[in-house]
Amino acid sequence: MKKIYIKYIIICLSIFIMNISTSSSIFNILLYSTIIIPLAVIVGKNTSFISEYIGEKKGGLLSAASGNIPELSMGIWSIKCGMISMAKSALIGAIISNILLVLGVSIFAGGVKYKEQKFNKIVARTNFSMLFIALSTMIIIASLSSFNKMGQHTIAVLSVKVAVVLIFVYILGLVFSLYTHSNLFIVTTGENEENILKKDKNFYKLLFEIIICSLFIYFISESLVLNIKQVVHAYNVSEEFLGIILIPLLGNMGENLSAIICAFQNKINLSLEIAIGSSIQISLFVTPILVIFSYFLNLNMTLLFSPFQIIIAIIAGIMSFFVFQDGKTYWFEGVVLISTYIIVTLAYYYIA
Repeated sequence: MKKIYIKYIIICLSIFIMNISTSSSIFNILLYSTIIIPLAVIVGKNTSFISEYIGEKKGGLLSAASGNIPELSMGIWSIKCGMISMAKSALIGAIISNILLVLGVSIFAGGVKYKEQKFNKIVARTNFSMLFIALSTMIIIASLSSFNKMGQHTIAVLSVKVAVVLIFVYILGLVFSLYTHSNLFIVTTGENEENILKKDKNFYKLLFEIIICSLFIYFISESLVLNIKQVVHAYNVSEEFLGIILIPLLGNMGENLSAIICAFQNKINLSLEIAIGSSIQISLFVTPILVIFSYFLNLNMTLLFSPFQIIIAIIAGIMSFFVFQDGKTYWFEGVVLISTYIIVTLAYYYIA
């Protein structure tokens, strides 16, 4: 009962904080961040509970989608404010954060409690194949731009066309995993056997709370991004470093909690679906949506990323792929992924 009251208190505080704006941009950023985090946590916890009604695959998909709402919201407002480099860095940061930090912490947490955790290799292989499509796209566009000097408008037009293709691939991936070959993604053995509950009033209540919290996150994100822009100009802070660290950490808080809780409960398939599924959504859906959105605003955010951004995204993908190719996870593999994330962020600090 107390937990229910806490959720409603947080929602009421969100309404109050949305209308607060002080003369200090740094204080405003801290204020808006402190309310976005609990809202993201509520969304993450609710989607974890909803998975008991709709199954691990759909639950992981919903958790990834709701967890990416802060990134999408802050991406939209960043583009509107002309902070294209921060928006692009935030997308790369979200991808590497999910497949290195979130997965790493989840595997470590689950590995501490369980000596070995097994998962569905078909799910992991399908997810990584979709993720590598997005990484391949980044390499192709960067190579094309390097070998054939094209104007910004040409790259923008090409990016929009490729974005449409990526969204189409993402939709077909959903059709494959949820409908035509859904039997391949069902866990039916051992302790991981799924017991799907019938939908009741609690299910719709959880769904309603997710929608409400998501709306608050969207509108608070506007104020957060506007204040970040002021700090960038006033203190000469790097947009890219803020994008790759701050926004993913704020946006992934709910996902982090959901994935860790699931791994700790030995629901490793759901934990992987949340983390890897989130990276897939960022790369195949959120990024293309933002590219198309910026094109119609004539701001031209493209799919052309810097060489270093491409390298760290590829390293993150390869490291996580090697960890999950055998269908088993151990706590030390989590340490490897977390260490890789720390090294990448330290390196980015000096680049940015």
